[in-house]
Amino acid sequence: MSQFAVRVLGVVAGLCLGVSARAQLVPDQVLVVYDSRIADSRAVAEFYAGSARVPGGVGNLAAARPGVRVFDLATSGAAVTDATYLSYVDFRTKVRDPLRAHLTANRLERRVRCLVMTKGLPHRMDDSDTIVVGDNPGAFIDEFNGFDVTCASVDSQLTLLWQDLNAGENGNASDSKDDGVIVNPYWKSALPIGSFTNVNNQAVKAFSSTGLGPVWATGGSAPARLTAGDLYLVTRLDGQTVSDVQAMVNRGKSILYNVSTDVVLLDESGSNGVTDTGGNGELDNQTALAGMWAGDDYEKTRDYLTLTDKRFAPANVRYDASANAASFFIGPRLNPVGGVLVTNPVALLGTYGSNHAGTFPTSNGSSVAIVFAASFNYANGAIFNTIESYNGRNFGGVGDGPIAQEQASDFIAAGGTLAIGHVWEPLADTIADNEFLAKNFLVGNLSWAEAAWTSIPCLSWMHVVIGDPLARPSRSSEDVDGSGRVGVGDLYAWQVSPTDIDRSGAASAADRAILVGTLRFDERVGMVSGRP
Repeated sequence: MSQFAVRVLGVVAGLCLGVSARAQLVPDQVLVVYDSRIADSRAVAEFYAGSARVPGGVGNLAAARPGVRVFDLATSGAAVTDATYLSYVDFRTKVRDPLRAHLTANRLERRVRCLVMTKGLPHRMDDSDTIVVGDNPGAFIDEFNGFDVTCASVDSQLTLLWQDLNAGENGNASDSKDDGVIVNPYWKSALPIGSFTNVNNQAVKAFSSTGLGPVWATGGSAPARLTAGDLYLVTRLDGQTVSDVQAMVNRGKSILYNVSTDVVLLDESGSNGVTDTGGNGELDNQTALAGMWAGDDYEKTRDYLTLTDKRFAPANVRYDASANAASFFIGPRLNPVGGVLVTNPVALLGTYGSNHAGTFPTSNGSSVAIVFAASFNYANGAIFNTIESYNGRNFGGVGDGPIAQEQASDFIAAGGTLAIGHVWEPLADTIADNEFLAKNFLVGNLSWAEAAWTSIPCLSWMHVVIGDPLARPSRSSEDVDGSGRVGVGDLYAWQVSPTDIDRSGAASAADRAILVGTLRFDERVGMVSGRP
């Protein structure tokens, strides 16, 4: 297959109620990983888990998320990590093996389902033989076509904690499972992670190459088959400052989307605007990598929110297919000149960003292409998912990268809550799907960690998931009694005066089912976490 079949971004300008009620992610399944020798890491862990569990900080902090578990890498005897990136050897000795040992010693191998990395811990694992090839799109595609890309995010690599992916790696094509990308078995799911057994999560998995890169897939039967239950969900509490992280977490604790005013932005560029049934040249609709295609993403997301689940006002699902400044969504906070002005709070920022073709709006005579995230007003729970190669690079002082692109850290600083980014060149085929972020979070009931990883098609790759893994959505459409939160009072109010939650034109049993689904989910979380 020609190298040009894979799009390099760097160079291109419902739920089953019974299951969700018993299988959702809960605090004591979350392990916060920090290093007390790194001040920012300790500070974030202390804020999130509380001073009682994270000694040596400012003290007397109540936990943002009571009941989560903690692990201090400093207690493992491993050397402290560098904040920028790790070699595979350092990943193994300083992060992975200490985590394995901690889980085993405390018999948590299966109880823990989610790992949380903290500010100050490295997020980039370098390539085994061409150290920073992921920062060079031209060289990267050659390495990829040579079946020898081993760079990844630390976080994505940790999803397969018990797999020795680098075994046999000697700089040759497909000599280890670390070469290339692994198909994510949790991708496209609508179920909480606890729905899947993890009894075989430590078993060695069998992988076979299914295509370019290579793309590794798994088949057969347990225990050698990789399943969703074998994964650890991994998120990161990170940002430009500790204060940014704290504010991000606090926003994630009070997510109530206003479906009448909050907007979903899907800013495509040079698209035909049609929900294509096959791949084409659009960045959201690539099919070069086997098993990585879920459809024409921006258009499918638009159609789902406006035609299937209509809780968000259709007029606030803003889709644009065209290029140039006249079709670039921009917010009011930068006093922009040009573009499509969006003043309402943004719930989902899906955009080509700096890969939007043509001209860009300006602010004070400068292009806003790489700072557009700072322009919007954001709803609590706002999600960042842009088609840009290096939008998750600038943590730990690494910098924006070889190509100027908007950063998830800028989005968090501007009031965002949740983000998915890339630490190295990811290729357009592997971008997280807005469709599943919409289905499972905006109008769904999964936690952020779960929803994010259902949207990511691959593992051992470039993705970082930013934000509180336990953040959960609710919507004003289910706030029937107008109290500002969704609770059992809303069900009583609905019984007295049924309302049309799903905008079908009439109140029905379907509306009640939506409300009950949200309530059963929320009530179970409250019982486990002690939340009122």
